[in-house]
Amino acid sequence: MPTAALYFLPTTSADASPLPDLINRLTTHYDPFVLPRWSLRQRLFRSTPAPRTSDDNVPATPARHLQILSLPDDHPNECFIIVTPSSGATTDPAANVISLPAGQSTDEFTQLLVSRLGPLWQQRQLLAVVDGLAYEIGDFKIKAGELKQGVGGAQLVRGVVVEVTYLGEIGPGHDGDQTEELIMAFWDELDVKGAKEFRGLKTKEEDGFDNVRLWSMALLLKG
Repeated sequence: MPTAALYFLPTTSADASPLPDLINRLTTHYDPFVLPRWSLRQRLFRSTPAPRTSDDNVPATPARHLQILSLPDDHPNECFIIVTPSSGATTDPAANVISLPAGQSTDEFTQLLVSRLGPLWQQRQLLAVVDGLAYEIGDFKIKAGELKQGVGGAQLVRGVVVEVTYLGEIGPGHDGDQTEELIMAFWDELDVKGAKEFRGLKTKEEDGFDNVRLWSMALLLKG
């Protein structure tokens, strides 16, 4: 399975996106092959806090997060429901992941959350990448796009998300750590400052959803 790392570059002002500088660095250092555009969509819900007890020795129940995540570039026929136990445990690779058919089934689940389970789950944000850019450079695939929050004309650019995937063969005696080192070296060569990095997600699950968990972690902890 290809190894990937995610990077989040926050905006420094409302009208200054890091994307043009990143693309300029890619095209200056390399001669990338342009790939089809890509997108993602995340709808985030947070569990309603339980009423506090009068006993100060009883800790408050930590909030849980539920994400509805669409990654049509990698999973064109599926959407994913990811439930993480609390904001302090989102790095747990065992976050529960459920796959639903994209389209009507996901829409019905979302409507159920909003209309029937609203007292239990509060909608927090809607994030999306539309028409993201993608390139192939040697053994690497790079996807970059502006991460926007909200809908319609009220959208706010929160920053740029970048996925770097190593597509090369992993020979005998090589492991994921060495592949991650190749990704880190590639990213360091671009000399991009201020990025928050997400990588090295280890899981014993064999459901094929490692990249889904990595994306969900990055979108939740991007800051």
